[in-house]
Amino acid sequence: MKEKKYIDFSTEDFVLDDIFRKWVLNPDQDDDLFWESVLEKYPDKRDEMMEAELIIRSLQPVRPDISEKRLHNIFKKIESRRKTVSVKYWSSIAAGIAILISAGTLIWNLALKNNLSPFDVNCIKSEKGRIILSDGSIKEFEAEKTVIKQMISGNLTVDNDTVKITEPGNKSTRETMNQIIIPYGKRSEITLSDGTHIWLNSGSSLSYPSVFNSDEREVFLSGEAFFEVNADKTRPFYVICRDFRVKVLGTKFNISAYNEDSITRTVLLEGKVTASRNKLFAKEVDLMPGEEILFDKTGGDMVKKKVDIRLYTSWINGYLLFENESTDEVFKKLERYYNQEIKFERTHSNSSFSGKLDLADDLNTVLENISFTSSLTISKQDSIYIVK
Repeated sequence: MKEKKYIDFSTEDFVLDDIFRKWVLNPDQDDDLFWESVLEKYPDKRDEMMEAELIIRSLQPVRPDISEKRLHNIFKKIESRRKTVSVKYWSSIAAGIAILISAGTLIWNLALKNNLSPFDVNCIKSEKGRIILSDGSIKEFEAEKTVIKQMISGNLTVDNDTVKITEPGNKSTRETMNQIIIPYGKRSEITLSDGTHIWLNSGSSLSYPSVFNSDEREVFLSGEAFFEVNADKTRPFYVICRDFRVKVLGTKFNISAYNEDSITRTVLLEGKVTASRNKLFAKEVDLMPGEEILFDKTGGDMVKKKVDIRLYTSWINGYLLFENESTDEVFKKLERYYNQEIKFERTHSNSSFSGKLDLADDLNTVLENISFTSSLTISKQDSIYIVK
């Protein structure tokens, strides 16, 4: 029977199977019946099938000129090579999809453990920051700025308090993911087990393994973070966002990838990075120091240009620099940093602001400084600031 073919299938086998891919992307009643019968006969294949479905949906071609026929031929070519080469060489052939497969698997593992998705953080307006540990326990903190250090042992320190993690003996390090959630009004400095240093901004989430494996280093970001990646030529470092990813070996860069923003922005200070959409066949763009790449989530366009890097990295030093920035964007950043609602009248939506704002000041002082250098009038009603 046809179902017997799938008895020993792995996640990757399902991803490469024509019949399974067709069912995931263009299901019909007959396909539904067939795959229901597969699950009935081999219920232990459910996890592999669900993981493969997640990966296939994320691997849809970005460029419209890649036809379904061409995509089919690519998969067939990979599959034919797989049947004729050694297992070792198959690993190198599969490298083109390894990042996305591992990313999909890690996201799926988090979902299975009832942790939050790396990209769906819905509690960023909480009063407390949180660390969801790989053993399922939760550590909360209230300080505006928290220092977190991940140790190779799997344990970590939060403002010098040691947090011990209990892991089952059969769990791989790829599955031991921690997730740090920073609400509006708070920030965190994080040191990973490889020595990489990260500043995590307000309203952001970072998911990372307690210990990186021997091949690559991957973290998942929602929000904004500044990275100083510890150099390791044998293990590239990937920052994976919902729609975008950045590959580095050792460098300093800033990523802003808030879910609610229409733009994902990467700015490079030192070294070199490669950026692309988080999709198979996506165009890769090299970034040099002093350049930024903007990714438009709506249109899918990427634009690279020279910028003043201070405008995008000053927040880690306690102030914000703006140069002809729309006041709408200025107030959005202040809302996140101070965890205060600012209602901005759209009659001034075309206005802009240039200057330096000291984040050590309270929000009232900061808004007064903006008002002084512009035509805006700012008042407060209850706990909401009104800008007219």
